[in-house]
This record gives sequence, structure tokens and C-alpha cells, in this order.
Amino acid sequence: MPISKNGIILTNLDEWQEQTGPKKSTHWSENRGSVELAKAWLNTEQGKVPAGVSWLLEKHDAFGPVISWKAEPEVKLNFDKFGSQPKTTDLVIETVDSHGSFLIGVEATTDEAFSDSVSKTLCNALERKIKSPNSNGIERIEQLVAGLFGSRLKGESSVGAIRYQLMTTCAGILCEGERRGHDRVLMLIHEFVGKNTNADKVARNAADVGKFLSRLSHGKVNGIKSGDIVGPFKIPGAPLIENPIKLYIGKLSTDLRRIRKQPAKTDQ
Repeated sequence: MPISKNGIILTNLDEWQEQTGPKKSTHWSENRGSVELAKAWLNTEQGKVPAGVSWLLEKHDAFGPVISWKAEPEVKLNFDKFGSQPKTTDLVIETVDSHGSFLIGVEATTDEAFSDSVSKTLCNALERKIKSPNSNGIERIEQLVAGLFGSRLKGESSVGAIRYQLMTTCAGILCEGERRGHDRVLMLIHEFVGKNTNADKVARNAADVGKFLSRLSHGKVNGIKSGDIVGPFKIPGAPLIENPIKLYIGKLSTDLRRIRKQPAKTDQ
């Protein structure tokens, strides 16, 4: 049950970084999402998923103990017919439990924002369209909104304030799940809280996830706590996917400060 990239099994941080390509030093450093996610999956008992992920899955009726799995970091997932701007998902895990096979897409974060809002992204897409008539940015946003949310119901907030990255992450794992023949997918937000993490920014991210969930569920789910999985969500699907897929969204928060404070074991 390996973690691999480009046909190479990854066993340490150096291999992970080398195979997933160059990153800005600010992204590939301790207490940042990409590094801490790699540590979490590399530093586990052989053959098992991280304890927090296992606990999260086993406490939800739609999932169970993981029987087998294989993972790949930094996977480019196409979510529309254009294919020119795939979503790079931090970790994709092909998983089997007692209910069958399913796909997990992990979005690792500390306190960085989930990209720009839909409003800002749409404005930028419009500017590109004026400059280059063949640009597909506006149509891409239209497809995402139609496939994930459908028509706006009375009293619902506009999609303008929703973070675009949450939409592309969700669409990417849905489309990849369909390509691989799964009927369940889990979009997992794994939050890492370190000594330099900004609490206000963490709260902002939680509020942004709440806005996304509220529109996705038409007001039935307005937020998610660490350790929870919500769903399945009934979404329009088209034009993103053709077949019904059970969409779940989970959140896991790891307090790095608590982990790093644990005393080292000494010989007695």
C-alpha cells in the first residue's frame, strides 16, 4: 500500500519533494500544509493510513476501516471539457473499505486562503476573454456553478463570495472518481495548526468552507468541525459528471504544537 509518484515509491520527504516538482520555499517548509501532509502520511505504521484519517472514516456510517489503499501526491485532476487548467490536488488516495472502493482527495492547509473568491476569479476571466476571445475561464466558472450548486434558491447567498479553490477541489475529485469508476468520493480538508499559524486566518478559512457547504447543501449544512464528515450531497452533476456519485466532505485538524511538545522517549 505505497505512496508513489512517477512510478517511484516515496519513503521520505526528499523523495516526495523531488518527485512532486519544485515549490516555493515558503510552501515547502515546516509548519506549512504540503510538508506536514507529507510527514503525516510518511510517518505512519507500515501499511496503514494516518491514525487521524482512520479515526475519521471509522466514525462515519458511510465508511469503515480501511482494508487497502494507495496514494499519489500532487495529482492534476481535470474537471471540465477544456482540460487546460486542471486542479492540482495535494494527495489522492484510492481506498477500499467494507463498503467497497472510494476516492479521497486531500486539500492540505495551514492558514493560507483558499485562493480568490468566485467574483474576483470571474472578473479576471472576463479580462482574459476581452484580451483573448478563445479564453475558457468564464465558461469554466459557469460549468462549476451549474454542476455543483445548480440554480440559486430563494434566500441563498450569491456564489460570488465562495472561494474558487474549494469549487475546483471538489469538482476535481468528483470527476476523477467518475473516471475511476467509484460511486463515493471524499473531499478531505486537512488543516495543520503550528506555532506561527494565524488564528484569525484559520477562522476565515472555516467561514469560507461554511459558505461553500451552505450553497452546496442549499442551507442544510453551514459549517464543519474537525473530526466530522458531512454528506452525501445531492448535486446536479452535469456538465461535470454524468453518473451519480455520493459526495462527502470531511475536515481533520492536526495541532502541530501539541505533537512537537511531546517529550522524546529515552532508554530506561
